[in-house]
Amino acid sequence: MKNPIQMIKQCVEKEEPYFVLRGQDVCALAAIETYYEEVRNRVRDPYFIEEIEEIMKDFRAYREEVSKTKLPD
Repeated sequence: MKNPIQMIKQCVEKEEPYFVLRGQDVCALAAIETYYEEVRNRVRDPYFIEEIEEIMKDFRAYREEVSKTKLPD
């Protein structure tokens, strides 16, 4: 995956909005699952699709390891 810090810096420089999800956010996994479905329907780059799938797997694994999630900060 691309360096997220670098991506955020680029967004700030361009005054482009960005959005960050944390593993402890109770809403994050559902948001990523929905995004993944949109990516599968619209994106042709299999590498990008795979990257999003891996992120989704990471969030699922985190959810299984950590019993406590909370509302977003």
